[in-house]
Amino acid sequence: MKITTFTLPNLLPYRQKIILFLRKNGEGRITHRALRWLSRITTSESTPGSIALVALEEKQLAGVMIFSRYGIEEAITAVHPRYRKQGVGEALLMEAKEKLGKVYTKVACDNTASLKLCFRCGLRAFSLFKGPTGKPTLWLGGGDYDPNDIR
Repeated sequence: MKITTFTLPNLLPYRQKIILFLRKNGEGRITHRALRWLSRITTSESTPGSIALVALEEKQLAGVMIFSRYGIEEAITAVHPRYRKQGVGEALLMEAKEKLGKVYTKVACDNTASLKLCFRCGLRAFSLFKGPTGKPTLWLGGGDYDPNDIR
């Protein structure tokens, strides 16, 4: 598996394919807000802590992970069902943590697959709140994170 890193402006030529991948493989957990945000990124988007990682297995898109402002603004992840439980999500998250130094994400408490991924990669929950869909949701951070960053 090969992981390629993009700045958000460099992701633009692949944006439609990425959005389709997220819709198809995100298990309905990628919010409409996140997809709208992704569809509106411009070539001038250069927010610190923003990165896109793509996992390819022999030219097949296996997984995508995108962070904006270290995940404070947006954090999006999806792995193709064929590549789940093969370490793709972990590889993407560990690479993002290494490249950014810190990451944040919000995960609904009923999303056990994403919670397991985060905890396996060393992220820690530091806040519980009602998410955009009304579900109990955790803020998680990894690397050199500071819970005060989200306030």
